[in-house]
Amino acid sequence: MRVLKGKLLIIFCLLWGYCIPQAIYGAESIEKTLSLDSLFLIVQANNGKPQVYQYTTQLLEEARHQKNQTQIANAYFSYVRYYYAKNPDSMYYWMQQALPLFLDQKRYEEYFRMKAWYVYVLTRAKKNDEVLQSINQIKEQAEELGYLDGIDMANQALADFYLSNNLCDEGVALYEEILRSMEMRNAPLIKRINIIRQLMNKPRDLNVKMKYIHRLEEYVKICHTRKIEKIDEENPVYFLEYVVHRHYAVEYILMGKLKEAMQHIQQAQKLLNKYEMFNYQSELQTIFASYYHQSKQYDKAIALYDSLLSLWKTRNSMSAYLEVMKNKAEILDESGQYKQAVQVYQEYAVLNDSLSKVRYYKELAEMKTQHEVDKLELQNKQMDLEVTEAHSQMLKMGGGLGFLFLLCCLLGYISYSRHRYGLQLKLAKEKAEEADHLKSAFLANMNHEIRTPLNAIVGFSQILIDEEDVETRQEYANIIQNNNELLQRLITDVLDLSKIESNTMTLHYAEYELSVLMKEIYNVILMRMPEGVELQLNNCPQQLFYTDRNRLTQILTNLLTNAIKHTEKGFIRLGYEVTATDVVFSVEDSGEGIPEDKLEKIFSRFVQLNDWSKGVGLGLAICKGLISQMGGTISVSSQFGIGSTFIVTLPLKKP
Repeated sequence: MRVLKGKLLIIFCLLWGYCIPQAIYGAESIEKTLSLDSLFLIVQANNGKPQVYQYTTQLLEEARHQKNQTQIANAYFSYVRYYYAKNPDSMYYWMQQALPLFLDQKRYEEYFRMKAWYVYVLTRAKKNDEVLQSINQIKEQAEELGYLDGIDMANQALADFYLSNNLCDEGVALYEEILRSMEMRNAPLIKRINIIRQLMNKPRDLNVKMKYIHRLEEYVKICHTRKIEKIDEENPVYFLEYVVHRHYAVEYILMGKLKEAMQHIQQAQKLLNKYEMFNYQSELQTIFASYYHQSKQYDKAIALYDSLLSLWKTRNSMSAYLEVMKNKAEILDESGQYKQAVQVYQEYAVLNDSLSKVRYYKELAEMKTQHEVDKLELQNKQMDLEVTEAHSQMLKMGGGLGFLFLLCCLLGYISYSRHRYGLQLKLAKEKAEEADHLKSAFLANMNHEIRTPLNAIVGFSQILIDEEDVETRQEYANIIQNNNELLQRLITDVLDLSKIESNTMTLHYAEYELSVLMKEIYNVILMRMPEGVELQLNNCPQQLFYTDRNRLTQILTNLLTNAIKHTEKGFIRLGYEVTATDVVFSVEDSGEGIPEDKLEKIFSRFVQLNDWSKGVGLGLAICKGLISQMGGTISVSSQFGIGSTFIVTLPLKKP
């Protein structure tokens, strides 16, 4: 029903775009004003379908006729997307046409996306040198344009390159780094979710996969909490919820947890029925069949596979048909129906062999003329005769060839090891250079920050001796005391930060009643509140929480102190919510807010909103380090002049 409504909406838009302007301006005016927009809507609606090529061609011809550069660029982009998985050469041709237009129009999202797609093509073609060169060029250009999403796209392509070259740890680590960067600058949800979906499919360890499924589930819960129904036009929240249940079902089946698997299968089926996502019914049927196979309900599994065979045959999808046939043969064999299993295996072998030949000749026909194909077939027959005659000689040479094969494998392994070592060495060099730069900046800031209170202490100590007025002496003493406290806090913060970065910070975990701890923090901070600002504590449900009490208190106190510094009137609100796997703390204020250009750097060392802010800017950096060591995450959302909200997510169990 929803699909039908979507089609009716497009038809209505087209009719509206045609009939109303024609009634007002005439047929000639409509062609010049709204036909391009209508064609572009049709191209978008048919993305991923075979007919999109025809509609794109119509769009390009009309856009060129009207000299509409924006729609010409849209048509080029559609061609690039169409050829992305079909023909790299054609994709490259249209990409070269499109890139200058998108750059001139400052449409950087599509510009860098096309460049990243081409890197994926180079990766699949094993052109490693070109891959690394292209990635560096994308990063440099993105930095010049100040487009951070372009750097993320380049890093995603690099992560994919690592995984394609069996550098799994490096690839997953880079994806994680990209995700953290996106969370820090509050990138659009769809981009963060796409990274998580990549990570859900990459690791081979089931426990690691489950970790990423949990993270996607948390994003879905956040969307429900914020009443977000669509991440973007192509990704409604209910579809992501279906993806979560689908992945849970598959992983639980592999782990043998069939009860949990069935719960998620049923939830996925409810979503399909509720939102009429009938295109995914065959996918869920395949998971059902896998469940019945694993639970040894062979009759149900076979019945489902028969239904799927009929479906794929109707849709003329031979690859899917063969995959289902192979699974059915395995079940027949396991259930002791050997005769039927042999029949299915034989049919599978014949069809698979036929499909391979069809693919071979189809590819050959695309590259050669019919005359060349005939010539090649004749040469193949001649080669078959020569192979038959030389077969006996090859048997004698088998020992030597085996030795050469082993030698080639050894040389290939050595070459690959050296290449991988080179990549790791380059990455280590870049990290070392970055660490050296950060260390220098840190020492320079420390020199400045320590000198400031020391100068005040030394200066006022000298004039305190000669001052006779009692009130003035008391004022000087207070200044000295305040600077002593500032210096002490600075040294404590630096020591904490050093322990965090050297991984020597020791955490002492125990179970605490979270509601009691929150009330204690509330009472302590309440005494520091300035006049005109109200400290609020949300309803705190009882919850035993396994954590380091002192460090959790330090994190929340730092966030509350930071809120006090930047809030002159209104409120500061503290609270937490408990999910299935995490505790989500929040500190919200109605203060001055954080400028957009400071959001990305707010958790770095010595970052202050203005030159008059109190403190030295280490509190949020310490919070981030402690939270990371405790296995959690921190993020911030803010509107300048309205207020800020800091979100801290910590796991219920010890990481």
